[in-house]
Amino acid sequence: MPGANQQRLLLEMFENLPGLTFMILLRTTADLRLAGWVGTVLAAMVCVAYARNSLRPQPILLGINIFMVAITPLIESLIYAGHRNIASVLTGNIPTLVLMTVFATGLVLTVFTKNGFLNYPTSSHREKRKHSAVLLGVCALGMVWSQMAGDNYLVSLGAPLMVLFGVHQLLRARATDQQARNGAILACASPQSSASEVSA
Repeated sequence: MPGANQQRLLLEMFENLPGLTFMILLRTTADLRLAGWVGTVLAAMVCVAYARNSLRPQPILLGINIFMVAITPLIESLIYAGHRNIASVLTGNIPTLVLMTVFATGLVLTVFTKNGFLNYPTSSHREKRKHSAVLLGVCALGMVWSQMAGDNYLVSLGAPLMVLFGVHQLLRARATDQQARNGAILACASPQSSASEVSA
């Protein structure tokens, strides 16, 4: 049976699976409908894991999976209802819509949840807001980029998501380092306080 770290790694891979599968299928088959439906099914499975509390959402991936659950059924419904023009507009703006959903998810999390647009603890509420604002800013810039980058999903969507995940990791590392420094300062201060009490 996998250990705790292995289970966490497997769950993280599972959470990434819908988006990765979508991109791989789209690149190999050029069939947007197939890639969309496979991604929808996998994202629905991930959302069930969220609902059962067996998987703690990574905020960026939460936005991506929410988008993937909704977008293909929505586009198919519009086509069957005769609104092909609207469906074509949505299909032509998938990268921007993904980033918009991530942005909206991050905004809701920032306003209404304890950790905001983060999946790591911070030393203060102010730092949480600051880190969340940075990520929202990167996401907003990604939306602008996706409108200018053309039809290649690796460029218009993959690149801004890589930057967003990278900035998230940098901010997390910074928060962890800050907490470690604060812990070291407290550890050094404690023996000095004890020595003062003994001498007194």
